[in-house]
Amino acid sequence: MNKTFKTIYSVLFFLVISLPLVLMPFFKNKENLEKRDLAKFPKYVEDGRLNQDFSTGFDTWLNDRVPFRAQLLSCSNFIKTEVFHTSTSNVIRGKEGWLFFENESPDYMNTNAMTDNEIKAFGVTLSLIEENVTSRGGRFVFAPIPNKSSVYGEKMPSCYTKAPENNLTRITKELDRINVSHADCLSMLVENKDKDLYHKRDSHWNYKGAFMGYNRIMERLGAPHKTYDDAKFTKTLTWRGDLDKLLYPAGGFMDYQYDYDIKFSDFTFKRPKKVEDTATQLKVFMGDGEMNDEYFITQNKSAQNNGTAYVVRDSFGRALLPFIIDNYKEATFRRTTAPDITAVPDGADMIYEIVERNLHRVTAKAPFMFAPQRKLDIAGLASGGDAKVFSSNEKYGARIYGMLPDGIETGDGRVCIILSDGGSSYCFEAFPIYEKELISETSGLNAPARANGFSAFINGKETPLSGTYDITVVTGGKTYQGSKITLSPAAS
Repeated sequence: MNKTFKTIYSVLFFLVISLPLVLMPFFKNKENLEKRDLAKFPKYVEDGRLNQDFSTGFDTWLNDRVPFRAQLLSCSNFIKTEVFHTSTSNVIRGKEGWLFFENESPDYMNTNAMTDNEIKAFGVTLSLIEENVTSRGGRFVFAPIPNKSSVYGEKMPSCYTKAPENNLTRITKELDRINVSHADCLSMLVENKDKDLYHKRDSHWNYKGAFMGYNRIMERLGAPHKTYDDAKFTKTLTWRGDLDKLLYPAGGFMDYQYDYDIKFSDFTFKRPKKVEDTATQLKVFMGDGEMNDEYFITQNKSAQNNGTAYVVRDSFGRALLPFIIDNYKEATFRRTTAPDITAVPDGADMIYEIVERNLHRVTAKAPFMFAPQRKLDIAGLASGGDAKVFSSNEKYGARIYGMLPDGIETGDGRVCIILSDGGSSYCFEAFPIYEKELISETSGLNAPARANGFSAFINGKETPLSGTYDITVVTGGKTYQGSKITLSPAAS
């Protein structure tokens, strides 16, 4: 009897553990709730050798395709969060059923603090963008949207300690100091948080929070706009939050949404073309699927207030779409953190929206904008040492970027590059941005994680540069000498 039982037990055991492999051909993960590509089947041979990481790759591939994976993951996360009250799957379980995105915690506790030089570089970068836009007759506003934990910090778990200041509050003070146009949504949302402005089970604001944010952004932009003061809303339990999806991919709990009864004027899509059902297409762009929403253009012939808008946005900007479309005859929307400022039309209003947890991306890569020429007298300035300078010849002209010595004082944060060939001298103001990835890729150097840097795009059509130039970098009242660079004329 004992032997028979062991045999049956062994057979059942191997049947259970082999069941996923048997069922795999009949199941397919159709939905990628984790917003990542499923792991590919590993190669047996790589670079002419046996793949020694095959077992690890196979394990990852298999885990992504195990039948009932979503159900098993949902069950596991329910036990962890609802029974043991722990955080999991990049989701922080807060108080009273509130969920928070794990990526918010460094901002909440200020463990990702920017250096003083980086804060100044942030401000200078935005000031250069604003200068460019306003010099061509447009208006500019920077709109940093606070993390949910920055507004509803009292709902965070007690084990997370809120810092008295962080990158957002320091950047706000810096933008105030140097008079860069920005919409302070943090103070407005905190003052009105009793009105339920963020979802409990989503990392984003709800439509009520976005409604208030829209008005604050347009007010700070200085653009005439519809305020929709008399708009009524309905509170419905119809929203499935992104954090809830991460926890329960097989189906979880619904959240409240505030649906406004607003009759927006009719509009069309200039891009993508031939869209007949504009309402459905807009709904797709407002959803969290992020399907082909990197670049689209709307036209609204009924708009009376404003001409053209150029909106740089992230996922928080989805809820702002119908309001902006309703107030501009034409609106371009780009989902990026390295905007092309040369694409902003003359006279257009530029709205640069980004959520707090992604603020570091603003200065991780220089936006494409031609460096303005300056007049600068460097006579009598002390030398601060050497600068590592890199350059490339491009169709539009030249790109010059590099690093400055560690621990230097950058003064007001501005960086100028002076090119001289013995007869002529040119001075350009660069973005004070350290191009870590670019330097690593083009130079082969093991670039440090953080450094003082600069990045400039030179318009070769307006300033034809050809030949070998000495380069001097100026910041903080000191000069830094770089190696000679050779430039060629821009392509015609």
